[in-house]
Amino acid sequence: MGVTFYTSRVILSALGEIDFGIYSVVGGMALMFAFFSSSLSNATQRFLNIALGKEEIEEASRVFALSQTSFFLLSLLVLLLAEVIGLWFIYNKLVVPAERLDAALWVFHATVISLFFTINGIVFNSVLVARENFKIYAYIGVFEALAKLVIALLLGIADTDRLKLYASLYVGMTILVQIFYAIYCICKYDECRIRMYWDQKMFVQLSRFIGWNTFGTAVWALNGQGISMLMNTFFGVSVNAARGISSQVEQAINNFNTGFITATKPQIVKLFASGHYYSFVKLTFDSSRFSFFLMLVLSLPVMFQRELMLSIWLIEPPTLAGRFIVWTLIFSLINSLTNPLWNAIQAIGELRRYIIVGGVVYSLAFPISYVGLLWYPNPVLPLIILVVIRFIYVVVSLVILKRYIQLSVWEYMMSVIRPILYVVLSAGIGHYLLRMLYSPDEIVSLILFSCISLFISLACTYVFGTNIDERLWIKAKIKSIIW
Repeated sequence: MGVTFYTSRVILSALGEIDFGIYSVVGGMALMFAFFSSSLSNATQRFLNIALGKEEIEEASRVFALSQTSFFLLSLLVLLLAEVIGLWFIYNKLVVPAERLDAALWVFHATVISLFFTINGIVFNSVLVARENFKIYAYIGVFEALAKLVIALLLGIADTDRLKLYASLYVGMTILVQIFYAIYCICKYDECRIRMYWDQKMFVQLSRFIGWNTFGTAVWALNGQGISMLMNTFFGVSVNAARGISSQVEQAINNFNTGFITATKPQIVKLFASGHYYSFVKLTFDSSRFSFFLMLVLSLPVMFQRELMLSIWLIEPPTLAGRFIVWTLIFSLINSLTNPLWNAIQAIGELRRYIIVGGVVYSLAFPISYVGLLWYPNPVLPLIILVVIRFIYVVVSLVILKRYIQLSVWEYMMSVIRPILYVVLSAGIGHYLLRMLYSPDEIVSLILFSCISLFISLACTYVFGTNIDERLWIKAKIKSIIW
């Protein structure tokens, strides 16, 4: 996370606010087509988890081969659609300075190529998750962070078009990572056999799951990127630069939460497949609670010292970046509650109602934001609307999930929401008092503030956010480490 923050500072300095804003909106527009990636990954992981949970390697091999064949064909289709739709939008709708149009097109084409390789690498990533081999993710995460740092440093000394160079180097890194995943999985796991394979019945099951996943993730992508496009249309690329900074802060902090949710997902699917429904529900609830606490611990010091962090990090941060960060992190906190619920519904496999109703609710954010900006043109307004809509989405998700499993909404409120409210209230008051008593003004004092913040958040989580059994386990774990 530290490398990511430093890299962002170097890149913003090297590219400048205009080019950084162009990369944020154009690269993000191309990656809007990456909603396929999430859909394909979710489907493949589910079927691989079921096959591996039953220890049927041949079945897992068939799932792998069919997924690989299908994803290659789909990647060609996505490549075509992305180029046609994306180019039309850039030429006809996007607000980009005329002298930087060529660079914007370069960024778009590079991102589309990266998307092509990413889609074809999904099946290998799915195998690693299904096998719960998260050690490789850690190694690759370190490599990617260092590679991004090298790219950022190269930009600082380059005398060519830096935006084009950045896009090219970034896509090169992505391709290299996907090739490594493929080679590792082929050498490591028996089910990873490269071959053309087709099974009509399995394809129907897989495509049905992918179809509903795609609809749901498309709504997510359209809302996220649609909000960025609205900001571009109403306020220009400078606001997109601030939005890009807040997104990078969100992404860096979300990496912790993503790792946690990714680790619990295979267990949730296997518990449901094996019929352990009580443990399945309990893990879903616990995942929601602890993923929120994890996000909260990391988000609070950023929220309370955002302006100082931005000034140290970027020296001259884009206007509105601090306000964007606050609302983006609030959105991420609420969203952390939905991820385990989404994993649970995917384990059950009944996506239709969940996707349709939830998608309709969440898709309201874009039109409401558009109408709101017409009446009250404030760049922060769409983010506030996203937060409200996402909270409603959590409630809707619970009601729908209740139709398929013995899930008590009241139990969820008591075991998840109540301790979260206690922790948020106590930690929030603690941080408010801390900021009144201690106001850092440079990096050393900021580090001290962050350490005190971590202690406050962990203490509040331990006292108000855990039950008796969990506190006993924590005490035993600490004793085993000390003695």
